Amino acid sequence: MTVKAKRFRIGVEGATTDGREIQREWLEQMAASYNPAVYTALINLEHIKSYLPDSTFNRYGKVTALFAEEITEGPLAGKMALYADVEPTESLVELVKKGQKLFTSMEVSPKFADTGKAYLVGLAATDDPASLGTEMLTFSASAAHNPLANRKQNPANLFTAAEETVIELEEIQDDKPSLFARVTALFTKKEQSDDARFSDVHKAVELVAH
Repeated sequence: MTVKAKRFRIGVEGATTDGREIQREWLEQMAASYNPAVYTALINLEHIKSYLPDSTFNRYGKVTALFAEEITEGPLAGKMALYADVEPTESLVELVKKGQKLFTSMEVSPKFADTGKAYLVGLAATDDPASLGTEMLTFSASAAHNPLANRKQNPANLFTAAEETVIELEEIQDDKPSLFARVTALFTKKEQSDDARFSDVHKAVELVAH
């Protein structure tokens, strides 16, 4: 059984960043050009990236796909929004199951690589919206030494203000048969020659070994 996160919203046009506003074209460009094979946006905490395997600030998953869609209801109706499909790690699944309120903040490259177009390069989760809120981003942008600068993958990148995010989990039944089922199937054929039975024993040993 695989746990998957349902698609959820991670950004809206006009949202504040450190000095700029998210443009509709950026969201459309990010959705159209996002390709994990080119560059995968990873999920982290507070935009802090640690490479230690047991760190609290390790990776919490990855973004697998992006979709841009105009909001049709509520106070944000008419604005373009960006939605993400993510592959969560067990750590993120545990945070969600605990009912912890999460907020997300995008790291956007307005002109990614040599494309000249916007691209999502990271997604941060936090349970403290003030840490990546509008006031903090505004202060950081105007400070002589931006306290968030060393968290960016590139100085030209920008962070969006943290917005409350609802992440719902769903369990997906694995299509691939279990190891036990595959081994059992090898020994349940009604008619087999001695050579076939020997071959199946060899295959079973290989399955268990791997």
